Amino acid sequence: MPQSYAELSAFLEYKLQLGLQPIALAYVTEAPQDIPRVRAVAPSSCAFWRQAEVEVFYASAADHFKCPLGASVLGFSLPDQQTRELREELEIMCGMSYIRAAEVEHLPKVARSFEGIVYGALHHFPLEPDAVLLWVTPRQAMTISEACGLTNWASTPGGLLGRPACAAIPVAMSQGEPSVSLGCVGMRINTSIPEEFLLMVIPRNRLETLEDDLSRVARVHGQMEARYLERIDSA
Repeated sequence: MPQSYAELSAFLEYKLQLGLQPIALAYVTEAPQDIPRVRAVAPSSCAFWRQAEVEVFYASAADHFKCPLGASVLGFSLPDQQTRELREELEIMCGMSYIRAAEVEHLPKVARSFEGIVYGALHHFPLEPDAVLLWVTPRQAMTISEACGLTNWASTPGGLLGRPACAAIPVAMSQGEPSVSLGCVGMRINTSIPEEFLLMVIPRNRLETLEDDLSRVARVHGQMEARYLERIDSA
């Protein structure tokens, strides 16, 4: 395990050749005194992720209410107004066949009581993260998935998640395993993330061994690549 989150971030960026830096988030039960509150309310929860690349900030529950669905998924209790907005939004989504009515009650949610979330780049994050968010290519997602044992046919392999993208956070936190999301239309619009990137969420409990796990898989991949190249050369 690296000595600091700065070292872990540097390791991930170097080992995986990430195009964008890792982002951390931590749930808090009260507003931190030494961390500034977000200056402007974002149109969605996922928009905070890109803002966190350049600053550390605290966003209260109310700061997430522009997107009632995202706020609900992230575990916030919604006031009456936002509850009505969420109900209307889900009815519209079902009416458009964007989601199925049977899915609504099964949407993942963070099951905790808290006041808000601290966001920021992992390399200078001041708290212990509950989750780390990575923007990854399919190859990078493959490497992390293999390192964390998600592609194990002797057990239940982990699958790809879809809409809403923020659901990857409660899934990772509740299962204690990384989750991968293809994203959703809202995430693509509100984050302006390049289309080649997937969202990967690493829960806190996986951070301690992540460096060793990735180093091990990188060695194995090197060995496998050499075998495949040898096979091509001998064909």
